[in-house]
Amino acid sequence: MTVAAETLERNRCDSGLLDVTFDDHGHGVDLGREQRTFSPAQSAALALRDGGCMWPGCDRPPSWTETHHIQHWKDDTGQTNLDQGILLCRADHLRLHNEHWHITRDDTGQYWLTPPPGLDPDQKPVLFTSKNTILRDDGRV
Repeated sequence: MTVAAETLERNRCDSGLLDVTFDDHGHGVDLGREQRTFSPAQSAALALRDGGCMWPGCDRPPSWTETHHIQHWKDDTGQTNLDQGILLCRADHLRLHNEHWHITRDDTGQYWLTPPPGLDPDQKPVLFTSKNTILRDDGRV
């Protein structure tokens, strides 16, 4: 059976070197490369930080999302750490992989969505903003 590269990439996002960082309560927040999937504690933190699907214009709540590694596992560099995860609903996660969009994180901790050249020849990045209005209005995100 032949499987598209995009399908493999998408499946590898959710599927390990173990380097675990713990919070003050003993919950693992940074899990390195040994654990591919994000832990329940990480998922809860991402739900608070992102407030739902981060794709511009999408209103799906955290319960409708899955976590995308912004540095893909296929490149052997992606880690299961909070700063490397972002919440996307299934439809936008599929769009990201199938249409070859790209997510980056800058030195200030902001996340950017870059369209593929076929959709935007200039590939102008779009800033992600949290859907969590409490954090966004407070200036934390």
